[in-house]
Amino acid sequence: MRTPFTIRWNRSAKTATVEIAGESLLLEPGKLSRWINLDFKVNALVRVHGMAQLLLINAGAELQLYISPVNWKPDNPPVPMSFPASFSAELFARLGYYRTLGWAEATWPLNEGRMDEQTFMSDLYKAFDDRAEVILNRVDSRDWDVLVGVIESTDRVQHMMWRLIDQKHPMYDAKLAAQFGDSIERVYRRADQFVGEVLDHIDPATAVLIVSDHGFHSWRKAVNLNTWLVQQGYMVLQGQQPGEKKLDDLFGAGEFWENVDWSRTRAYAMGIGQIYFNLRGREGKGIVSPGAEAKQLADELSARLLTLKDPDDGSPIVRAVYKRDDVYSGEYLSNASELQVGMEDGYRVSWQTTLGGSPQGIVYPNMKKWSGDHGGYDYATTAGVLISNRPVTRAAADLSIMDIAPTVLKYFGLAIPGDIDGKAIF
Repeated sequence: MRTPFTIRWNRSAKTATVEIAGESLLLEPGKLSRWINLDFKVNALVRVHGMAQLLLINAGAELQLYISPVNWKPDNPPVPMSFPASFSAELFARLGYYRTLGWAEATWPLNEGRMDEQTFMSDLYKAFDDRAEVILNRVDSRDWDVLVGVIESTDRVQHMMWRLIDQKHPMYDAKLAAQFGDSIERVYRRADQFVGEVLDHIDPATAVLIVSDHGFHSWRKAVNLNTWLVQQGYMVLQGQQPGEKKLDDLFGAGEFWENVDWSRTRAYAMGIGQIYFNLRGREGKGIVSPGAEAKQLADELSARLLTLKDPDDGSPIVRAVYKRDDVYSGEYLSNASELQVGMEDGYRVSWQTTLGGSPQGIVYPNMKKWSGDHGGYDYATTAGVLISNRPVTRAAADLSIMDIAPTVLKYFGLAIPGDIDGKAIF
């Protein structure tokens, strides 16, 4: 679907006028426009209603115009985006425009050099404020027994700005660090301020839990796990090596695993540090027998992974390897990866590994602004934060994110199912 627009570039004034959807907007560099309603014609009877913001990056020597991803209009989405379906429109009537994308911060434009750090941070704070306004609106409605508000900006700022607090990171820039090295701390200060705002809006007797779902690490170097598996003989390739894997390959538009000889492959990596065995009865061409053979392979691979060293300085890459049967349980256990690799700080599996790729080389510098991460690191060193406004009856070392659900159930006097993980913290 398309919608036409015209750009009139005034190079001498360093401005641009955009005519779109029947409106004319004069844009100045660095200033985000208001939301623009966009209608996309599907056919003679059906239109899809969206909205976007425009940001003129540069209108001097060259023209650089950033247009946000098209958000669904909250008062008229093509399919329901809230429950009840009318809720998103009710919020729109009370609050006006707000972002409706699940991932509201512009991480990829910064990663691709289409946006600078100042613009990214300004946009991130706007995303923060959008979510905060919605949460406070619901707090004030008093129409809830339990209310969960999610602020994601603390995650996004660490993904993108960690390179500016880690002088060992290959993307560290002293000049940028002088300007934006405190970005992560400032967003956490904003989050702390927001907690205060929430407390000002609720009854002091209300139980409040502040829960982070993970911590963070520097990502200085990327690790090609499949390439290592090939070199060690656990994965066998045939024919011409494929090019770089893309998300289209994963979701069906391209080929996937097209160069793997499954008749001789015993293990393969996919996702954030997961290693699967080519099991008989699970994989289509499985050759590893469940039971004793799979256990022996798990022991052998775990031991070898723990010897993996950085070729540049001999630093260990893997801190721990977790075996499926030691860390998981339940009726879907057979679908889980046989091993979960826990990387040391500074190392994360490569983007190609996440898609099953096996490019040349095992370790290489991460030259992306996406410089901090949490997936694939040893969970024991990637702890989050729990803050409670009422006493917690267990030691901090004994607490887990799995405890939140049974805590909420017990608080409301509800039965805790026998198969649920975790236990109440007060």
